[in-house]
Amino acid sequence: SQRRFWEPEFPELDGEDGLNFAGWAKKLTGAATISVGSVGLNSDFGGAFVGKGSQTSPLDQLITRMEKDEFDLIAVGRTLLSDAQWVQKVHDGRMDELHGFNIEDLQTLA
Repeated sequence: SQRRFWEPEFPELDGEDGLNFAGWAKKLTGAATISVGSVGLNSDFGGAFVGKGSQTSPLDQLITRMEKDEFDLIAVGRTLLSDAQWVQKVHDGRMDELHGFNIEDLQTLA
């Protein structure tokens, strides 16, 4: 788990296109890995603790990293709270219909 799936875990070791934690785990062990962190959103979960939402963010970097086999699966969290049809929309290529994360949607969990 990390706040932003696109950030390298050890940038000093592997430069600009560095591996995230899931990428390193897969590289070192060969095991299947799942990455997570602000998928489809422009800010990390920390903002939710101070009442901030997030806008949508393109999935290009996610797709590129998955095509490079950096990790095998991606976990999606906050965006599903605000857009229950997110997976279907991505599957159908309806990226223009995706919603960001609305902080008020956290109240639906209580």
